[in-house]
Amino acid sequence: ARGDILRRVTLTILGCFAFSGLLYGFGLPPFRKTSVENRPAKKEPARLAVEVGEVQRGSVDEKISTVGSLMALRSVNVAPKIAGRIERVLVQVGDRIKSGQLIAQLDARELEEELREAEAALKVAEATLKGKQAEFVDLTRKVERAKRLFEKRFVSRQELDTLDSERNAAAAQVDLARAQITQAKARLANAKLQLGEAQLRAPFPGYVEKRLLDPGAMVSAGAPIARIVDINRVKVIIPVVERHYPRISVGQTAMIICDAFNGERFKGKVVRLAPVLSQETRTGEVEIEVDNPKARLKPGMFARVEIAVDQRRDVLLVPEGALVKTPSGHGVFRVNGGGAGGTKVQLVSVVAGSSRDGQIEVRGGLDVGDRVVTL
Repeated sequence: ARGDILRRVTLTILGCFAFSGLLYGFGLPPFRKTSVENRPAKKEPARLAVEVGEVQRGSVDEKISTVGSLMALRSVNVAPKIAGRIERVLVQVGDRIKSGQLIAQLDARELEEELREAEAALKVAEATLKGKQAEFVDLTRKVERAKRLFEKRFVSRQELDTLDSERNAAAAQVDLARAQITQAKARLANAKLQLGEAQLRAPFPGYVEKRLLDPGAMVSAGAPIARIVDINRVKVIIPVVERHYPRISVGQTAMIICDAFNGERFKGKVVRLAPVLSQETRTGEVEIEVDNPKARLKPGMFARVEIAVDQRRDVLLVPEGALVKTPSGHGVFRVNGGGAGGTKVQLVSVVAGSSRDGQIEVRGGLDVGDRVVTL
């Protein structure tokens, strides 16, 4: 039995060797022969088509660049001068309004009653004056008649003096009545003024920024009901450092760039310069106004401001799309070669300067006529 087992093991080993030999002979795995012809060819590096621009020589404006926030040219809280209950609010946020337009109305019933009382008091004073004037005229006649009778010795001096005193007292009453009329007129004017204060009107044309109270609310004198802004022109106040401040003057052109409009530029003008610089920051405030007839620019928008203070000539310019950021600053890809060796690009470090019309000033490592990759 042991001999049979050894014989079976030996036959199995011999069979494995024979099968391996067949696989090797036919070149089947794992014994496939790899020839040079069957090896995969090496892939050539991928080529990328890019646009190129040329380094040119030109001139650029030296600019002061800073940032700020747009503000309304003017804004005001619409508030009553008198206390009362709000009867109507006639505007909503975003409404465009005209100068003098009615914004809100207070309950004016008590004020109307006071006006009627003042009108009645004026009429009473005017009637009183007429009565006092009639009395004065009558006493004046009596005094004149008494004087004639006194000359004829028909009345005594005492009677004449008494009538004269009464006439003087009547004249004083006329003056008092006139003063009372003046006082009544003043009260009437004040009542009309108070009634007018119940109507809140826009002091200038603009837009409603906020509506703060609703009808039915009690409001005290000076408490705002709505806020109005004039954005037909907007302004931006920017800080300018000490070394640049003397180079800015009123009337100078400024360009405003807002991110909300994808780099669109709006032309503005310097209108005011602060007379002093901040001792903490050594900067001075410069106020710039921008026309905004279509109300595209909104107060609160972030704005970048550029003010040209000088012009540099004979500088190197490349397309703005050629400039790339690098760990050390900025650079451009210069195109080298183009012959049998192929075209290659080289990253050249540059210092970026001012820009104009899609081109930007660069310094260092480039010459006029060099070709650069634009991205």
